[in-house]
Amino acid sequence: MPPAVPFGKQFREKYFQELDPKYPAVNHGSNGLTPTPVFQKYVEVMKRDFRNPDYFRRIEQPLLYVETLKELGKFLKSDYRNLAIVDSASTGVNTILRSYPFEQGSKIVAPNTLFEACANTLKFLRNRYNVEIIPILLEYPLSDAEIAAKYAEVFEREHPTLAIFDTVSSLPGVRFPFEKITELCKKYEVLSLIDGAHSAGLLPVNLDELQPDFYTSNLHKWMYVPCNCAVLYVKEKHHRKIHTLPIGSTYLDDNTEVSEEDENKWFVNRFSDYSTRNFASPAVIRDAIKFRKEICGGEEAIFDYCHNLAVKAGEIISEKWGTSVLENKAKTLTSTMVNVELPIHKFGIQLNTIITSLSKICNKSLENHGAFVPLFAHNGKLYGRFSAQVYNELSDYEKASDDLLSALESYFEDMLIDSTMKTSI
Repeated sequence: MPPAVPFGKQFREKYFQELDPKYPAVNHGSNGLTPTPVFQKYVEVMKRDFRNPDYFRRIEQPLLYVETLKELGKFLKSDYRNLAIVDSASTGVNTILRSYPFEQGSKIVAPNTLFEACANTLKFLRNRYNVEIIPILLEYPLSDAEIAAKYAEVFEREHPTLAIFDTVSSLPGVRFPFEKITELCKKYEVLSLIDGAHSAGLLPVNLDELQPDFYTSNLHKWMYVPCNCAVLYVKEKHHRKIHTLPIGSTYLDDNTEVSEEDENKWFVNRFSDYSTRNFASPAVIRDAIKFRKEICGGEEAIFDYCHNLAVKAGEIISEKWGTSVLENKAKTLTSTMVNVELPIHKFGIQLNTIITSLSKICNKSLENHGAFVPLFAHNGKLYGRFSAQVYNELSDYEKASDDLLSALESYFEDMLIDSTMKTSI
């Protein structure tokens, strides 16, 4: 089914009215954006909360929460009783890692491309509980088979307790073969924790089919839900081991005896209302799903447009810059984000001389309503990550790449001036 309005500028003008019209928004992967109709529903819910917070939080919210989980369960193809709403994917990862009863010396496998907050959580476990972290070095471009072989070799050698991995990693923004690694986890009896921060609304997710032990995804990135909102999935056999973050009024010890009814909804009951939070974002998950289906034309229409746009944008930018796109032979790495190598060689600058200044370069690009493109070093090259969304078209990437190149030029000029001044002094 085609979208109600053609994707691109027309769609942006009608359904993303909060966006600054001067801003080339090519960084959806970092913050996500909410369509105007969903944002308006969000404001309505906030007003209901403010009008009578006691009624909203004690009467409306518990009912809304269960109805939302049921709708989300249909979207992710999971029994809703295995789902919980949390603030972010990082919160979801922390909930699992800081709840699960690891033993001294338990081994956790993690790739070097893991999101920094999740990697720091592993450091915390190592420092506090003597958990051993087993790294897997991923230097893209890699094929799915090469990645799977690395994991199989580590699983056979180390016999870890748990493996944490992405659906689509952040930097570099590449699709990870999470389906294959989940199957390997089952084969080697390793717990699987999927950091799917970039998944719901980006890739099709079928949890009944995938059957990981744990999975989490932001809903405020690619699924159009207002920030901050994420989903956490826990396989039924682990329900009693996982506790809320923070521990709240709904806490029960793992071995607590409860009624059959409470046992049936153990996970739902523990996570439904454990602390004071903003419930407006979860309340409009159903509106976001409806918008995607009725206005956008469904999940396939959204992905096809965004994926094809990301591929074309990568081709245009890399050709203009005389560089390359981070992609393998099978073309499996690019989802709705594409990573393009920056032409720093043209400036005679070595990567190691600017590695600590990437945020400054990114911020320079933002000046005068310029674009923001996340920069990162990987496998000896400097890349920019460009996101594609239904409100984008190719002209956005033309401008964004020009903005970024101008920022690079400006930064290198400043470096030369500073160097000359120091030499003269």
